[in-house]
Amino acid sequence: MLKIFSHRLLTHDTIIELLPDINPEQNLLFYSYLTQHKEKAQYSCQFINSKLTAVLAYLSGLSFPAFSFFRVEEQDIFFPELIAFTRETIKLDESAVCGTILCQRDLKLFQSFDLIKGIPQRFLTMKHQNDSKLLESNIAKKISENEYAKVIDFLHSSEMRFFTRSELEYYPFIGIKEGEDFIAVGGFHFYDSQLVELGNIVTRLDYRGRGLAKRLTSELTRLGKKRSPDVYLGVLANNLPAVCVYEGLGYQTTMELSIVNFTLSKTQIICHYY
Repeated sequence: MLKIFSHRLLTHDTIIELLPDINPEQNLLFYSYLTQHKEKAQYSCQFINSKLTAVLAYLSGLSFPAFSFFRVEEQDIFFPELIAFTRETIKLDESAVCGTILCQRDLKLFQSFDLIKGIPQRFLTMKHQNDSKLLESNIAKKISENEYAKVIDFLHSSEMRFFTRSELEYYPFIGIKEGEDFIAVGGFHFYDSQLVELGNIVTRLDYRGRGLAKRLTSELTRLGKKRSPDVYLGVLANNLPAVCVYEGLGYQTTMELSIVNFTLSKTQIICHYY
């Protein structure tokens, strides 16, 4: 059968029709682009024989060009052409270093066209499964609006590259202070009735090893459970102390992904489809 492909930049109002067919646990990043980040996302879409088969979504507002890749179905993808359309539409320089999170299948796709820069970092999605392991703790206080500037500086100095100000403005954040200074902060990347994702949890370097992050995570998990029964967090697989803390609080790994840097460089078309 002859395969005819085309590309279009879709609006959120059009692509939102995908939402009922998306498994949030398996496609948490793309799900967030359709919901939490809908005001700042653009969707480069590929159609084969008029059927939507792949989306490369771009998110503005972070310190780097951020993307999410989603295959609608297990079908052929004209990948170099999708990359070229996205590059021309988003107007990014070929040498710009972009970031995304990929499953193993999609990581191999990006690697096959030599788009990956550096070494991918293994990344675990963990889901909370056992309420009995949470700590009874109330040492953290909700962060007020007049403290936003301090919290933003604190998170940026801790290199929380996925943090956005909108998360602080729309979701509850909690912090632990010594005097007037924050020594630990935590909040959410995602916070709705469908699911909750903890994020931006950090302890000041000279206060680490005292269990502050464990207490923050426990309090945030309890707070998240009031919003949704499905509470997640993400952690680098090589951060074994953090993984052990989360497991000790009742989290279990549900997905293993890869955080990658990549470019939208011109790719050699070595096959008609992938």
